[in-house]
Amino acid sequence: MQLLLTTLIVALLAIPYSPARAQSTPDTAHSHPSNTPLADPSSQPDDEFNIFLLAIGIAVVGIIIGATIIGSAAATLFLLLLFTLVSAGILSAGILIGLYRKSVSAAFTTILSLICSITITIAGAASFWIINRIFHIELTTSTALLIGAFSGLLGGLLLSFTLAAIIRIFFNYCRQKLSF
Repeated sequence: MQLLLTTLIVALLAIPYSPARAQSTPDTAHSHPSNTPLADPSSQPDDEFNIFLLAIGIAVVGIIIGATIIGSAAATLFLLLLFTLVSAGILSAGILIGLYRKSVSAAFTTILSLICSITITIAGAASFWIINRIFHIELTTSTALLIGAFSGLLGGLLLSFTLAAIIRIFFNYCRQKLSF
């Protein structure tokens, strides 16, 4: 039994080194007469061309392009819907606070605070992530995003209170100039 297994293993290991080939290439030098020049291989008709494979390839490329367009449109619609819902939430929160406090300036200040805080939080997170990547600060991505978001939130609140004060001063100035 051991002799049979050894012979089988040696035979299986020797097969890849055998000189036999599965297919042989045709010898074109002997098929043409010696006085006839050989034709250019690129001018030979291509018998392997399959029009069905070309049609399938075009269909697959068309499906890929269509899926990309549909995916981009779906992502754009989702982001537009998200923007619309956030905007409606900001406006409704401002209106409700204005109705609760019975003050238009409170509603305006709330809307301004929310808009400035949200936009500058996102801008702060993105900018600090870019700064982390450019200057090779040794922070993880989540740490850089959180630091940028917190800094943006504080900057957004400071900006909103500053803008609200500037707008209030401007309206008081306009009210004094328009009153007789």
